[in-house]
Amino acid sequence: METRRRVMTYTVIAVVGLGLIGWLTARYMVKRSLLLQLGTSDLKARVEPTRRLLEMKKLEVSLPAQPIIRRSKAAEALGEIGTEEAMRLLGVILRDQEEAPRRWARRALVKQGIRAVPTLMAALPAGGGTTEEAVKGLVEIAQTSPQVAPDVRLLLADRSALAPAAEILSKTGEVGIRALIQGCYNADGDLRKAAMKNLGLQRVKAAVDACLDNLRPIPGSEKGAAITALGLIGDRRAAPAIIPFLTDQGNRTAAATALGLIGDPRAVEPLVATLSATEREYRAAAILALRRIGPPAFPALVRELKSPDVLFRRGAASALIGSRSAQVNGPLAAALRDPDADVRASAASALGWEGNTAAIDPLVAALSDPSWRVVDASVEALGEIGVSGIDRLAAVLGSTGSVTVSYQISRALGHMGSAAVPKLISLLSSGNPNVQKWSAVALGAIGDPRAVEPLKELAKVAQGDLKWVVDEQLRLIVGIRSS
Repeated sequence: METRRRVMTYTVIAVVGLGLIGWLTARYMVKRSLLLQLGTSDLKARVEPTRRLLEMKKLEVSLPAQPIIRRSKAAEALGEIGTEEAMRLLGVILRDQEEAPRRWARRALVKQGIRAVPTLMAALPAGGGTTEEAVKGLVEIAQTSPQVAPDVRLLLADRSALAPAAEILSKTGEVGIRALIQGCYNADGDLRKAAMKNLGLQRVKAAVDACLDNLRPIPGSEKGAAITALGLIGDRRAAPAIIPFLTDQGNRTAAATALGLIGDPRAVEPLVATLSATEREYRAAAILALRRIGPPAFPALVRELKSPDVLFRRGAASALIGSRSAQVNGPLAAALRDPDADVRASAASALGWEGNTAAIDPLVAALSDPSWRVVDASVEALGEIGVSGIDRLAAVLGSTGSVTVSYQISRALGHMGSAAVPKLISLLSSGNPNVQKWSAVALGAIGDPRAVEPLKELAKVAQGDLKWVVDEQLRLIVGIRSS
């Protein structure tokens, strides 16, 4: 009897075990089939398997092991489902390690409109790509639902979400801007910095007074952030308040940058007065600022080209790079004879702009400079003048006996690129061997296939050194074409 009961027990256990295994296997196969369906490109076909996986409570635990494409497509399907559980899971996908699933989760949440705000706000402190997508999502929702701004404003008190919250508010219209302007007066320094940074990035003119308030000599004022923001906003009212900071060691670089962005001529003399500074970062900022101010700075810069202090001369010559003005050609040409090589090199660079043929002769003279930096700057400057200067350069090639000058001119011609090819091809038939040779060298450097046939024609009649040079350029161009 006991034996029969034991057999019955084991039989029941086996049947139950086999049934459970069968049920688990069937459930696994169903789950596997549903997960495979998440990869289909048909959104409608994806929604039902996603819904079933949600109901089975298998989607969240299964997604991390799925390929990126399935995680992304699942996010899109969840956006179509739109239940509270779907929204919660989209918040999980928003924290995915890969960019694509995060992007699709954000798009799906945005489709839900104002309902998605809590999910997106909860993701703001996560950092990295999650925060970026959450910010984008909230900004997109705010375009059609301005009531988002007050909710986001509450996050300004949360240090972990402060920076993204300020960014969102700067992009949500008047309510958000007003909140940030008020934040510029807050006792929390981090909040003031975040507020001014984003108001500056959005170039909000209404924020000028609030930023200026932070320039006052009071404890805790955020002067650096205020200066940077005022520069980005670009309102000239701020220039007089920023100029004194050019002598403030901690804020002078930011001040120079801001004054350059504002472009107020009143900043010229104060900036020029600091060109004797030796700090590399500040000098670069001051020089760039003077370049940005442009023509109003030219008289002061031309004056400083004659300064007895080499630092002023270097700064002035460098600040005139990009001036593209014939009115400074004379002083710059004179600066090519400065005893300092840095001044000469900067002057050469400043003379190099398209169509500035008046600078060709002084630049050609500078090709014989003892400093390779000056020579290279002159070559590049002649190249920047462009095709309008080719005739004059060809005339120099036809008359010079200097191999060095001829070679440097060929480099300048090559620097002009494909635009110079037709003119250089015509010079191959000039009849002057020096012009022909160095025009061929320039064509070889450019590597344009249009030069092949004209060079072949010249090779048929060329002799000696000219023939060797032409053959070499043909080899170079054919090599360039085949590589």
